[in-house]
Amino acid sequence: MMGMRWSNWVGLLMMVIFLFIHEPIWLFLSSETTNILWAIPVVAYVIAAAVLLIRGGPDHEKA
Repeated sequence: MMGMRWSNWVGLLMMVIFLFIHEPIWLFLSSETTNILWAIPVVAYVIAAAVLLIRGGPDHEKA
C-alpha cells in the first residue's frame, strides 16, 4: 500500500496555500493586461504542487 511521502505533503500544503491566495492573485491578474507575465509563475507553482502531490518522491521502502 502506498502511503503519503513527505513530498506529497509538501504538494498538499502548496495546494492548500493556493486555495487561500488564488482570489487576490486572480484579481491582480485580471486588473491589467500588462500583468499577464505574473501568470507564468502562478501556473508553474500550481503544476509543481500538483506533480508533488500526485507523484511524490522515490519509494525507499522497497526491498
